[in-house]
Amino acid sequence: MLPPRRVGDPFQPGGPPRRTFLTGLAALGAGALVYNDETKAQTSAAPHRIDVHNHVAPPGYIAELTRLGLTQAALAAWTPTKALDDMDRAGVATSVTSMSPPGIWFVDDATARRIARICNDYEARLAADHPGRFGMFINLPLPDIDGSLREIEYGFDTLKADGVCFYTSYGDK
Repeated sequence: MLPPRRVGDPFQPGGPPRRTFLTGLAALGAGALVYNDETKAQTSAAPHRIDVHNHVAPPGYIAELTRLGLTQAALAAWTPTKALDDMDRAGVATSVTSMSPPGIWFVDDATARRIARICNDYEARLAADHPGRFGMFINLPLPDIDGSLREIEYGFDTLKADGVCFYTSYGDK
């Protein structure tokens, strides 16, 4: 059974003329442009947003990726100054950081634990150096459960992290 025909449906015979439909579509596009200009004006005011998905690329992490042949140009170009400039342009007051893909675990548990600690310590220093601008999520060396539990303990007890982050898959899990 076919659904009932809606009166005025531009995609059905008897709907409004194509010109009416296209005029409405153009008005919608113009509205989006006006909204974009208003949004830009709003972001020139004091930052007010909280970004809970801000990837960082600490120098120690980049060194490990380089050693493993996994360096990406965009990651290697990351700096705190660039992150703060991007936040200011977008009206972001505070960003909670976590590691950028490809993540922490590449080779073995010991390497993943070392990389997680390097990254977590860096993010804690970043938050301390820029109070109120950065928070941090603990990065875990999953699928290493024991190492992850130790990093959670260290992250909350010592680094005073805001939370924990993890990817949706690790290896074949």
